[in-house]
Parts: sequence; C-alpha cells; structure tokens
Amino acid sequence: MSETAIPAVAPPRRRWLWIALIASLAINAVLIGMVVRTLWHVRAHVVMAGGGVEASLPAFVNTLPAERRDALSKAGVPERPGMLRPLRMEVRQARMEATRIFRADPFDKAAFVAAQSRLFEAETRLRHAVQQMLPEIGERMTAAERRAYLQWRGRGFGGGFRRGEGAGKSGLAEPGPGPRRP
Repeated sequence: MSETAIPAVAPPRRRWLWIALIASLAINAVLIGMVVRTLWHVRAHVVMAGGGVEASLPAFVNTLPAERRDALSKAGVPERPGMLRPLRMEVRQARMEATRIFRADPFDKAAFVAAQSRLFEAETRLRHAVQQMLPEIGERMTAAERRAYLQWRGRGFGGGFRRGEGAGKSGLAEPGPGPRRP
C-alpha cells in the first residue's frame, strides 16, 4: 500500500485563502463598527433636529423642583396653554399624511411634494413659536440652572453635545426629580 504524507504546513495557495478570509473579516468588523458609530451619532443629531435647545429645554424644565418649574411655566414652559399643542398636532398630521402618500402605490410625486411642503411649513411654525419663548425662559433661569441644563444635555438626556463636553465643571446644580407628567 502506498501512503501519502500529509504536509505539516498548508500549501501556499490555501494559506493565502486563510489570510484573505481573516483580512476580509477584519475589514467587515471595522466597517460594521463605523456604521454603528455613525448611527449612534446620527441618533443624537436626529434628537437635535427636533430643535436642539428648543426641543430639550422644556424637557429639562420638567426635571426641576416644583417651585422653579412653576416659576418658569409663567414664561411658557413647557408650553403656553393652547399655543404649542395645536402646532405639534399639525406637524404630526402633516408627517402622517406625507408618510401615507409615500407608501401609496402608484407613487404620486406631486402629492408627495405638496405634503412635504405642508410638513415643512408646519415644522417652521412650531419652531418659530418655541423660539419666541426661549429668551423669556433663559432670562428667568438662574445661572446655575443654565449650567445644569448644559450638563443635563451633555449626559444625553436632551441630545446635543459629544461625551465630555461641558461635563465635570464645578458648581453645576443637579436637576430635581424626573419629568412631571401632565
């Protein structure tokens, strides 16, 4: 009988296949990491796209103690009765309409463009209304509350800053208990 010896080392061609496989896996791991990191940062920017300070300042005010929350509510936080709620509903309805048109088959480009335009106008009205309240709110907040707000945003509750920015400064007041529910 003839016996064939098994080589101790893989043939060069097979070795290159293993090297290519490992390199491919490493590249895939790097790419997946980049995608995950990008999605993580996009998430923060999506939160910010809701208005940055405009979106998160009322949420922060809801974390303050009751007496401060009430004092700032006189400035329009979290919203003036009847002012922002209808605008938010208008934005929500415009967004649902645009989504419904986008899903429809066949796709009606003109209807979708009109729906997107209505959505943009509704969002603009909402942002404008909120921006009118911000100077009043900022004026009524103490310096410690404004610093605490920046720290709160930096921790990721309101979106915003990258990790570490604005954190670790002394003299920042901690916000009170969780948000008040209407």
